[in-house]
Amino acid sequence: MDRLGKLLPKVLAGQPASGRVIEMRARLAFAEILGPALAADCETLELHGSALTVTTPNPALAHQLRLDSEELLQRLNESSPGRRIRTLKVRTGRRNAPS
Repeated sequence: MDRLGKLLPKVLAGQPASGRVIEMRARLAFAEILGPALAADCETLELHGSALTVTTPNPALAHQLRLDSEELLQRLNESSPGRRIRTLKVRTGRRNAPS
């Protein structure tokens, strides 16, 4: 089983939808790091290249995420989402609100 665990990420990386798999893994890792209560207050989480963008309507949470961004990035990358995440962008507002 250990061999399958090492082989599976390589196989998935070569698939056409591998970006979506990596994004989902990053979302799950982020939710686990934040915990259910704080993760529920994040409306969107999108991975574009090496940048993870989080949108929350909670200004206090947005501020705290910005302050803790280095630690969050380190913990996310330790969880091995399949791609190194270098930047955490935090937006305050609603998903459907105009920019």
